[in-house]
Amino acid sequence: MHLIRTLRTLIMVTLAILLCSCSSISREECEIGDWYSIGVNDGKSGADMKQFNKYQKECAAHGVRADFSPYQQGYQQGLVFYCDFAHGEEHGRSGASYNTACSGNLEMQFRLGYQKGKRWHQAKSAVDNLRFELDQRYRQIQQNRDQIYANNQRLVQEQNADARAALLYRNDHLSAEMDQLNTEAGRLQVQLYQAEQAFAQVEQQP
Repeated sequence: MHLIRTLRTLIMVTLAILLCSCSSISREECEIGDWYSIGVNDGKSGADMKQFNKYQKECAAHGVRADFSPYQQGYQQGLVFYCDFAHGEEHGRSGASYNTACSGNLEMQFRLGYQKGKRWHQAKSAVDNLRFELDQRYRQIQQNRDQIYANNQRLVQEQNADARAALLYRNDHLSAEMDQLNTEAGRLQVQLYQAEQAFAQVEQQP
């Protein structure tokens, strides 16, 4: 279930990116002028109604006038399919800011879903960030251990007193740094456990 939800979130984010980044309307669509259907599709995807402004400019470049009235009617009809609890939750899970396209009677369920999805996103992000920070500490601790080992190998063969002193000093510094890193790792482990417990509770909420 978690994997399915994650995939659905990724798909929605990808669609949103494509919607914003690609050319919004073709010359043929401008000439056909099925503005009601275009509005329905935009409403179903939760697009901002300002999308119509792009259509106006692009169609004008082709010598065609975009008709707002049927577009608006279709858009409002499309929103009926989009502005529900499930879409709101998925939007919140994606980490996106609140979609103000849903308003009036259509807003309540979408907002409730968004708030739930946002809580999930925040809890999941907290876990992911702490896991990353903890992994960074472990990596650094291992690097320090490897460097101390390499320095000790050099100490066995090093005859120069100044060079030996420098290696010993470096090992002391690395050891002290490891102590600090271990302290930080311990703190992060506690925080991660708490974050994981909080995330589990969010996951179990109906």
